[in-house]
Amino acid sequence: MTDPKLPRKKRSARKKSKRGLFVRGLITLLPAALTIFILVTVLQFVNTYLTSPINKVIYGSLDGNGLGWNVLTLMEIDPYDREFLDERELPVALRDEVDDLGGFDEVPARAILANYRETKETFLRNFKALAIDGEKLRAAVKGEVPTAVGILISVSLVLVACYFAGGFLGRRAISSFDRTLSQIPIIKSVYPYTKQIVEFFLSDKELEFDTVVAAPYPTDSVWAIGFVTGNGLRSLNEETGGRHVSVFIPTSPMPMTGFTVFIDSKRLIPLDLTVDEALRITVSAGVLVPKDQLVAGAAGDQLRPKSTAGIPGVEGAEA
Repeated sequence: MTDPKLPRKKRSARKKSKRGLFVRGLITLLPAALTIFILVTVLQFVNTYLTSPINKVIYGSLDGNGLGWNVLTLMEIDPYDREFLDERELPVALRDEVDDLGGFDEVPARAILANYRETKETFLRNFKALAIDGEKLRAAVKGEVPTAVGILISVSLVLVACYFAGGFLGRRAISSFDRTLSQIPIIKSVYPYTKQIVEFFLSDKELEFDTVVAAPYPTDSVWAIGFVTGNGLRSLNEETGGRHVSVFIPTSPMPMTGFTVFIDSKRLIPLDLTVDEALRITVSAGVLVPKDQLVAGAAGDQLRPKSTAGIPGVEGAEA
């Protein structure tokens, strides 16, 4: 509660101090929180769309066929073990016969069950027909095969794909694959452009420093940081008689989104900034500026009038 005895200026200073303390707390905590959020999001994406499907294939190849069961035996997992038996899937007559013999723990009963399963056994194992609890068997397989195996296989597949893509046959195969997708309806409207965007941001080719420019956008009197991404459109250049290059204008604080504009190259101002420095400026909304680009004075000094003379309502203004 505000103390009425304090002067107005002191109360105002105290409020600003509290706000400043809160802002400093946010500045301290938000980078770590955002970093954790991004990492968790990436890990969840990888786990959902890459690691989990690969692990499902691994588990299915182990518990879903005869060859996999041979491997499970080496891992000391017997799918026909008593713990995996699902008695509900057995015929009523067979269950009654087993009960008369004293239950499934008795040797004669286990022999009857083995004979029954032998008649139902195929290469692709049918858990229901074999009276096996698939969920319990899968849980046992997961206990022996950790999920990290899927991550290792994912990384290995990426490395193998990179090695294959670098060879002659790999390039030919990828080229044929691209042509095929480019002819499929709907997919051809998305895939080629997605491929270009990924290649632009993940290409091994380094962007030259002069690709960072100041562009007059969205008006002639406003300048935005941009990246020259191409030579523009031939039709546009022919129609205007100039050389309009394509410029990507990133937005703050997410530079992965933005606008693609075509601007006369003569109106662009090359900036002495690296691509990383330009991205940091964009993400921080102009706060993180390289030291060699800092302007002397406090932020906002250029906005203050040099003199208050003649400004009504300002203390000390001249009449």
